[in-house]
Amino acid sequence: MRVFNILKSGFIAALLNICAYGAVIDNANIISEAVEIKLNSIGKELKSKTGVSLDLLTAENIKGINLKDIASSHIKTLQAPYVVLAIIPKDFSSKAGQLDIFASHDALMLFDKEAVLSPFPQTGSIIPLLTQNKGKDIYNSSMLNGYADIADQIAASKNIILENSIGSQNRDTINIFRYLIYGSIILVIIVLIFRKFNKG
Repeated sequence: MRVFNILKSGFIAALLNICAYGAVIDNANIISEAVEIKLNSIGKELKSKTGVSLDLLTAENIKGINLKDIASSHIKTLQAPYVVLAIIPKDFSSKAGQLDIFASHDALMLFDKEAVLSPFPQTGSIIPLLTQNKGKDIYNSSMLNGYADIADQIAASKNIILENSIGSQNRDTINIFRYLIYGSIILVIIVLIFRKFNKG
């Protein structure tokens, strides 16, 4: 019954957000107001210039909840072309989070889904940030990066530049994170080699 109520509330929230030309349906309450405003501005511009709807959908991590079912309920309110970035955040128990991108066939051809969801910092714009540390801020940064990445790719496929885009900031954030990881590994190797020579 609780699962049904959540699905129902998510459906109603989706309708309210669509009527307001919003792009964020944050049922899990993991997105800050500032980030939500930015995402909505990007989504509104993308929709007006390309005709593609790009929504961010979050749901609470409750037993019995399936991301595909949550997304399907929301997708029923949309018209193609559409893209839905959906996430159920990991909670503090043993439950794992869920992340996926759902899109109509025509919209799926406008961006690289596998690249966006890649776990590798060189290409992925969401998972590398989700796994870097713990806390609510990982969702703000990762969802903003992933959402903006998808929007930029869709706009680029139609030779359009989004005025509200965060540009290369999302990729720069990923690259900085990657360099920090690589730098730490190199530093550890140098220290180990230095100690080995000193003992010798």
